[in-house]
Amino acid sequence: MANESLRQQLALLYKLQEHDRELLSFHQRLQTIPRNIAQLEASVTKYKDEIKAKSDELAEVEKAQRSKNAELEMNAVQREKYKEEQREVTSNEAYTALENQIEYLDEKDFETEEEILELMEKGEQLKSELTELEAEVVREDAKTTEKTTEFRAEQKNLQTEINEKLEQRNTFLPKIDKKLSTQYHRWMERHKTDFVALGKNGTCGSCRLTIQPQNLKEAEKYEKLVYCSNCKRVLYVEPSDPNTPFP
Repeated sequence: MANESLRQQLALLYKLQEHDRELLSFHQRLQTIPRNIAQLEASVTKYKDEIKAKSDELAEVEKAQRSKNAELEMNAVQREKYKEEQREVTSNEAYTALENQIEYLDEKDFETEEEILELMEKGEQLKSELTELEAEVVREDAKTTEKTTEFRAEQKNLQTEINEKLEQRNTFLPKIDKKLSTQYHRWMERHKTDFVALGKNGTCGSCRLTIQPQNLKEAEKYEKLVYCSNCKRVLYVEPSDPNTPFP
């Protein structure tokens, strides 16, 4: 390649590199969208799981409360039987024994009623928490729907931009020397970083170190590819003519 031709090739290669960097950023953003949507959906699922757990807990509390009420009813029936028997017994001992049984039932009822009150308080607390959770899941569901719609729109726009960028890329890619293009693509595939480094004010734009004087002189001639001695990237340095486009 002639020196002007090589400079133009490096300019095209740098343009390709900038193009590919933008394409990569679009692809990376595109890949995050499904994860973001999944996170939104997981948040709603979390609230729904909490609602189910609270509902199950409330069901157990109400079941326990019904069981305790049934105990009170059974004790009431038994208490009436003891009282009927008291009216029929003839000895003091038998009467006292039945009285003791009635007192025992009264004590049990007192304990059971205390437990029922605790269960009722617990049930009311769970119902209040469920109401809050249900309101929260409605808000989260609405937010998820709105944000998902935004993400889907962004996803569509990104894919359109990627397709446009790929078309643009294909317009100037054939203008780059095949060997240079192959070298570029191999580097990018292996290192996933820039292949061309801009050289400005005697400094490598990639590693930020001073370009060795001999390398800088060779790079300014544009007679061959010159690499940064530190980061090994191809140097595309400022032309001596300030009127020459750069980069």
